Amino acid sequence: MPPALLGRACLLLCALIATPTWAHPADVDEAYFETHIRPLLIEHCYDCHSQSAGESMGELRLDTAPAMKRGGAGGPVLVAGDAGASLLIKAVSYTDLDLQMPPEGKLTDEQIEHLQTWIDGGAPDPRDAAMEEHEAAPTPLDRDPSTHWAFVPPRRLNGNDFASLVQSERDAAGDRDPIDEIARLSAAAENLSPAPSVDRPTLHRRWSEDLHGLPATTEDITSLESDPRPDAETRQIDRMLADPRFSERFTRHWLDVARYADTVGYALGGKDRNIKQAYRYRDWLLAAIADDMPYDEMIRHQIAGDKTADPDSNDADAMGFLTVGRRFLRHDDTIDDRIDVITRGLLGLTVSCARCHDHKFDPIPTIDYYSLYNVLDNSVPPKDLEAAASPLLLVDREKVRNTRVFVRGNRARQGDVAPRRYLTAFRDNETEVFSDGSGRLELAEVIADPTNPLTARVMVNRVWAHLLGRPLVDSPSDFGYRTNAPALQSVLDELATDFASHWSLKRLVRRIVHTRIYRQSARASEEAAVQDPDNALWTHALRSRLDFESMRDGLLVGSGYLDNQIGGPSVEVTNSELTPRRTLYARIDRQNLPGLFRTFDFASPDMHSPGRYYTTVPQQPLFLLNHPQLSEASRLAVKQARQATPGGEDEVIIGSLFQQILAREPTPDEWKDAVGFVSQSPAENARAVDPRDAWQYGTATWENEAVTKFQPLRVFKKKRWQFEDTFPSPGPMSYASLSRDSGHPARGDTGIIVRRWTSHADGKVQISGTVARPSDKGDKIIATIQAQGTILWQQSIPTGPRSYDSIDLDVRAGDTIDFIVHSGPSLSFDGFQWQTKLNLETSAGSIAFDSSADFSGPHSPASIESLDRLEQLAQVLFLSNEFFFVD
Repeated sequence: MPPALLGRACLLLCALIATPTWAHPADVDEAYFETHIRPLLIEHCYDCHSQSAGESMGELRLDTAPAMKRGGAGGPVLVAGDAGASLLIKAVSYTDLDLQMPPEGKLTDEQIEHLQTWIDGGAPDPRDAAMEEHEAAPTPLDRDPSTHWAFVPPRRLNGNDFASLVQSERDAAGDRDPIDEIARLSAAAENLSPAPSVDRPTLHRRWSEDLHGLPATTEDITSLESDPRPDAETRQIDRMLADPRFSERFTRHWLDVARYADTVGYALGGKDRNIKQAYRYRDWLLAAIADDMPYDEMIRHQIAGDKTADPDSNDADAMGFLTVGRRFLRHDDTIDDRIDVITRGLLGLTVSCARCHDHKFDPIPTIDYYSLYNVLDNSVPPKDLEAAASPLLLVDREKVRNTRVFVRGNRARQGDVAPRRYLTAFRDNETEVFSDGSGRLELAEVIADPTNPLTARVMVNRVWAHLLGRPLVDSPSDFGYRTNAPALQSVLDELATDFASHWSLKRLVRRIVHTRIYRQSARASEEAAVQDPDNALWTHALRSRLDFESMRDGLLVGSGYLDNQIGGPSVEVTNSELTPRRTLYARIDRQNLPGLFRTFDFASPDMHSPGRYYTTVPQQPLFLLNHPQLSEASRLAVKQARQATPGGEDEVIIGSLFQQILAREPTPDEWKDAVGFVSQSPAENARAVDPRDAWQYGTATWENEAVTKFQPLRVFKKKRWQFEDTFPSPGPMSYASLSRDSGHPARGDTGIIVRRWTSHADGKVQISGTVARPSDKGDKIIATIQAQGTILWQQSIPTGPRSYDSIDLDVRAGDTIDFIVHSGPSLSFDGFQWQTKLNLETSAGSIAFDSSADFSGPHSPASIESLDRLEQLAQVLFLSNEFFFVD
């Protein structure tokens, strides 16, 4: 059923229909209701329209007499004494194709007659008395927001909080900050003690990972260890905060919040999917964080940069916070995404849950959602975007328009006007509506207000998670009623009130990394492991594993190949060759996010990400064992080690490799094992596979449900394979072509277009991908995956995308898998997009193939040499737990 009709139908969800002519009034009473009506309503209606089920679709409840008389968003559902005028009867009769209830199937004629008789008889309902005696259960809107810990302003710690402690006790504990004291007191109440502090080398490794996202160097560790000054650690922290690499690290954190990508996602009609100069938002973040721009100012620029940006600055680029998100085919969904990134990202509130109904758990009515919708619906790209201060800019409509509430989220059914204003639970009734154009600047001001109980708490919680491995509040983007106060709420509140007094990110980070909590060992005591297994009281540190960016950047540092350029356009980092730019600058294609990113738990760019999930899956070590980038990194590492020790023997180079990759000397046992390893002759390895060689691009004939007469396309021109030099071909092959992500068939069974993959070895292959016909004109295409004459998957696609996951197949060397597109009866508008990935498991390991990344014109076979023993040792060090874990 179309959404507009579904919304209308849901208003009644248990009844709407035309009166049967055979129904007649009869003597009915409460016994008649109890015998025939109540059981019918319970069986067919209560699941969607009752307080007990927690559902009131269409704002309609049918579990009490007053609720039935009141009706829902579509008005009253019954008229006592007149079944023919009652919407309930109209729905259950199924005479209106748009309004047929109950949805699982029509009631029997007898049941419909009972309903009509009951209504014509005055609709007696004993549930009236029950309703008078018992008030309806309260909703989240009935609760006083001030009763929830996160909705009241945080309070700073003061001397009274520590009245029981004398200075000698504080000094003995090594507490450097009031939050250390409160954490220690909380642990002591459970008879637990904090773990001891780590040594300086370990501490420096933490700083390097947390503040720069790069491995510590031997020189930095040695410098800190040998510095006798009492403020040596403070000096080192300040140097690291001043380094541009701090900005790179925390910019990446914020890009997860802002769901950054370089493309819009799926687009129709072959439109350009790139977000023009999306990287300018990333570059703005780099500059803002490096300059320690106050966080409240950052909020204003990101929401209303068109009004706050100095003409001589690049602050207008800050509006990428709103505009680098997904561009949905329906503009309403794009606005929903922007509401979500503002409210979850900055306030920790799931306001988008109120799009179709009042929030089920928090004090956010539907009208609040549409108040924000009204703000963003009046925010549009400039008419002359080329002349605008930024390609990422939004400006106010020239003539602001008012948005009404979409009843049940249905644009076709509009209710009251939703005034542009802040959330109901956090403002006075007398608060004026936003009046400055769209109201974005006024919205930004109220979010950035230091008295806002959520803004500072949410940001502090995110920073704490980045520095200590887990947030204080376990749901970083949901501080609603269902979120309990953290065990150390006073720590969060102390940091939040302090942060809101200066809004300096660097000052907040400096304070946290100076604390004893941050410096603790990751070794939990036996008591803590039993009494506080979740470490809610922070009696020890958490072991942290490198995220994808730090892992890849660590490879670049260890191989001496890192390019320290700050900012600039995005680059590809998933090709066979190692790209020297930091992973921060990787191109993010949200529709075709590379498998490498997903393998290492990269944040989805489709929506705001509150935090990353860390998995351990076989694909991770297989990448590190088999990908050409690791081979190149290992060779470069040995090359750098040889340059650092010119003329040095292998034994000397071994020490240099340990220094480069692990920032320490090998232990005697490690040195002995390494020397023995490199002294052996390397085994003869099979020639590595160039993934480009696995693919062919051609046309074929479709006969008896199989590919025949396959012919490779002969001409590579303008980054596509085509039938001949002239395009389209004047002959029957017409538009037949294949490019990196797209293509076009010729006509009919004799003009299918085929992207063919050939296995180089015996093994098991897993296939996944997406094919799409962007246009909604013309007729259709037929997409088929076939292997050795067997159809593995086939779809007729009139428009839009189709996906397939985990098609598994055993293959032998020389077997082919064909990715085939047929035109429909008409050849018009049959351009398509197709990206597919294959993972081949062989006895020698796993190899990944990607139709997009592997695409190539004519090329010479790559000559890939095996690693020598020193290079293999470098790869082993890159694979070690010590490389992947901070502590």
